[in-house]
Amino acid sequence: MSETTTLKVGDEAPDFDLVQDPITREKFKLSDQRGKNAVIINFVPAAFSGPCSTQLPLIEKKKAEFAAQGALPVVISVDNAWSLKAWKEQLGVDMPLLADFNPKGSTAQAYGVFLDAAGVANRVVVVVDKNGKVAWIQPTEKITDMPDYDPVMACDMG
Repeated sequence: MSETTTLKVGDEAPDFDLVQDPITREKFKLSDQRGKNAVIINFVPAAFSGPCSTQLPLIEKKKAEFAAQGALPVVISVDNAWSLKAWKEQLGVDMPLLADFNPKGSTAQAYGVFLDAAGVANRVVVVVDKNGKVAWIQPTEKITDMPDYDPVMACDMG
């Protein structure tokens, strides 16, 4: 699939500025990565859920491959920053976990992956290339399915 309800491959990726550390209030801003890194955005439904807790270690194992392509993985969830911090520590992963909490799901909505009825983001991988354009969109068939990162690695992240 090459589109969501709001985006298709080739579109300018909506910028976001989300909290990644609840103590320091440090934020991750997508546009700060332009010209430096591609960003592999992993929208996940819920911190501490079984499928999401399976997905994050998969991403962690791929970090060296992503880095070799000049790509930085991030995870976005509608959970609050404190929950994401605790989840990150529990799983022992080292990547930005970003809180799309207030207003709830605003980034997921901009990317067309927010599930209104459930109040969570759908499990979707969006690759934003170094120029800020959407290079790849990969939803899963079911919200509990794991994404296949092989096609993600094969896309042009230039």
